Amino acid sequence: MRPIRLFAPLILAAGLHPAEVTGQLLFDWPIRAVPQPEAVLTGAGSVFWNPGSLSEGSGTAREVRITHVDGPDATGVRGLAAAGTLDLPLGLRGALGYWHLGIPDIPRTTDSPVPLPGEVEVAEDAFFFALAGDLEAPAGIGATLRVHRASVAGEVESQVEGDVGFHIRPRIPLSPRFGLSLRGLGEDPRILAGLEVALPPLAQARIPVHLGYGLETESGPGGLEQRFSLRGSWVERFHAGLGVSRLGNGNGWTRLWMVGLQLGNYGFSVLREGLANDFGPVHFYRASVRLPPAETR
Repeated sequence: MRPIRLFAPLILAAGLHPAEVTGQLLFDWPIRAVPQPEAVLTGAGSVFWNPGSLSEGSGTAREVRITHVDGPDATGVRGLAAAGTLDLPLGLRGALGYWHLGIPDIPRTTDSPVPLPGEVEVAEDAFFFALAGDLEAPAGIGATLRVHRASVAGEVESQVEGDVGFHIRPRIPLSPRFGLSLRGLGEDPRILAGLEVALPPLAQARIPVHLGYGLETESGPGGLEQRFSLRGSWVERFHAGLGVSRLGNGNGWTRLWMVGLQLGNYGFSVLREGLANDFGPVHFYRASVRLPPAETR
């Protein structure tokens, strides 16, 4: 779920040296395109959240997607994310993901890590390698290896973590989906969980509606974050959704909304999410392409 936070400007403003923030992500920004709880998301973007949702039984198709991140002018953050799935032998599903976030051309000041003339660039890259498979029930299980590389003023720190995830969609009334992911194994363990159910459709079944709830735990008191979401679609082509997140540690609430369009195998969407501390909104622009099943290629 993970609300958006921004550590890099605070690091620079405080005059901290990069070595003093070893093990802490400079950017704690999620990569998402819909307001649903991330634990139940399907598609290639699941590699960033719950590897169990990558399995074919969970509903993920073979696809490639690209997301552009446009932060508010007050932060200067810009980014790009890409993810793709591929079928492997023995019925396994593989996935690769990558994202980059950065703030280029920050003027150096006397409080900068390196107080010299010129500009500072703050950037972070993350690489994701995932493997998933189907269980006997309509469920999937998977694992991810995640490698972070952060750079402040030319100095680099790296961090390696692992995720294990599970996704199930039992064939019972309300068509529920449940996802659970143990994230940050090896560095900062936390739990990501989500549930989504189908409500009675509107307009004679032409507008299915789904209600979702998700949570994520963090270390320390008050570290529970929650998400409530509502999404619907019309003729499986036009999509819209709303969400609100209750941030942990007394950071209040943020709002999300999205609109999307599916044209055959091509999908497009825009998500707008408010930032904590009144930094302004961030926008995620996503494009995706579904690939044909491997056996038909």
